[in-house]
Amino acid sequence: MGIAGEDCSKFGGVLGQQIIATEFVAYLDLSKHISAGTMTKRSCEIATYALCGFANLPSIAIQIGGLSGMAPSRRGDFATIAPRAMVAGALACWMTGAIAGLFIG
Repeated sequence: MGIAGEDCSKFGGVLGQQIIATEFVAYLDLSKHISAGTMTKRSCEIATYALCGFANLPSIAIQIGGLSGMAPSRRGDFATIAPRAMVAGALACWMTGAIAGLFIG
């Protein structure tokens, strides 16, 4: 995505928080990095774009629950594809960050 070498572990931690918890938790951690100045401005801007989206483990449950309400007989199918949908959503969010990294100076 174009993250500076010294920011990679912090940036990866923020992306990990997005997946495991939610993007809101990740944004809170990112705001701490911004306030403390522990990440470069460019890395923080790219992270802002990369975190935009509902690609996390709690969203899997929301997706399965919502879709199962519409088609209860397909609950097994939804449970099978939900993790892959989450990974695809995360990759789409992170690709947005990568594209933003091309334009952020």
